[in-house]
Amino acid sequence: MLPRAGRLRKKREFEQVYQQGRRVSMESFTMYVHARGDDAPTRLGFVVGRRFGTHVQRNRVKRRLRAAARELWESLPAGYDIVCVARPAAAAAPMEQILKQMQQAFAQAGVTVRGKI
Repeated sequence: MLPRAGRLRKKREFEQVYQQGRRVSMESFTMYVHARGDDAPTRLGFVVGRRFGTHVQRNRVKRRLRAAARELWESLPAGYDIVCVARPAAAAAPMEQILKQMQQAFAQAGVTVRGKI
């Protein structure tokens, strides 16, 4: 699990990222990236809608996205808020593919991942 300082938790934090952030679409998710302009740790949030079915299926997809983000979190620069909105392909995609897409999304959004790409 990401540390508490690395998680988005409040609705207004998510809404700010949606409104002010840059959107990058991948096969498994859509990522919104907002540069806060401070030196606090990067915070991540995950959204999995009801279209994925039961709460068990939604939680499984959310865990997969979190696991991929956890591998990259320490390599991310400080000062960003990031929201990943799951797409249907995330339920069946291999973890390696999700991780690769996450790296590509960070690169397209202008977030430099140190030492992982």
